[in-house]
Amino acid sequence: MTGACWLFCRREGVAVLWVGSVTTPGATGDVYACGPCLAELDHMVRVQAYDRDGQGDRAAQSATLAVPAHVPPPRPLPAEGSGGRHRAPRRGRDLSAALPAGVAR
Repeated sequence: MTGACWLFCRREGVAVLWVGSVTTPGATGDVYACGPCLAELDHMVRVQAYDRDGQGDRAAQSATLAVPAHVPPPRPLPAEGSGGRHRAPRRGRDLSAALPAGVAR
């Protein structure tokens, strides 16, 4: 998708890829990054892993990262009242009959 890079360059109107979510003390949001910033982040992580784990030259090599030409748009947020990913419990259904014998009810 086209948007703003949230990493190093902070450019707007560039091809970006969703990297993940971030949570701060005040909010939660989605992080997007452009190809060059993803490559820089990858390089930094590989150098850190090499310094930490001594993985040899393979860990320090840069990967070829590119933002794909087409990325499906992010899914819309759930309808209000849906606070999570889990299915809502069924109301009015007595599940105690499904418990194994000897389990407290």
